[in-house]
Amino acid sequence: MSAPISKQPSADPFDDFDLVCDFPHSAGTFSELRRYVRAIHEFLPHASAQQAIRVGARLKQEDDSVRVGELAYELETINADSQVSLPRLIWGGVLVTVFGAYESSVIQTIRHWQKTTGHPEAFEKIGRRDILKVAKDYSDRHIGVALFEGEGLHHIVTELKSFRKSFAHGSGLLSDLPADLVAAIKRQKHPGVSMTVEDGKWVANARSAAFYLLNIEKASATFGSAVLGKCLAHRHHTLITAQ
Repeated sequence: MSAPISKQPSADPFDDFDLVCDFPHSAGTFSELRRYVRAIHEFLPHASAQQAIRVGARLKQEDDSVRVGELAYELETINADSQVSLPRLIWGGVLVTVFGAYESSVIQTIRHWQKTTGHPEAFEKIGRRDILKVAKDYSDRHIGVALFEGEGLHHIVTELKSFRKSFAHGSGLLSDLPADLVAAIKRQKHPGVSMTVEDGKWVANARSAAFYLLNIEKASATFGSAVLGKCLAHRHHTLITAQ
């Protein structure tokens, strides 16, 4: 007499791996950003140096006194820009990009969990509310996972958000930053705020970009790992319930 055929679903041994592979891991994005930061760090000094060489060569060949004065002023401007204006624009933009990558990774992670588990309440950016607060509230209430692994990372991400807001909406004015962050910049409190201040504006650098990028990558990875664990747990629970 043959054994009865079980009607219970069998777990495909590849399903867990498929779920892991389908998860929106952010490691690739942050790896690209690290290459981006290194490339800028290497390229930035050469860009201004090449401009200065070209203008200097034209200056040596010029006889007209008016034109000599114009070229000399242009050379001074290039040298000044290489120390302040260009780094402020470039590295400030990098910090904005890093925060944008973090924000995107959090949104993708939460929405992937919602789709995977079939959770009925959608995650949405609500009006002008702080994206970090919205994501934290949603994750606490629905996923059961903390957005940040410890207050240290939370503080660093909040700092970066302040820099992004200051640069994107106030042209990098020091007065747009919270008082504690201004004090930290003046005291050179940690590598992320080892910035200079020129004409009332903060000027970032490669060191601050690297500091925030590495910490943002860690914040994204730890949150993603915890949410992935919830996705796997949901799948296993579904299999057990169906048996």
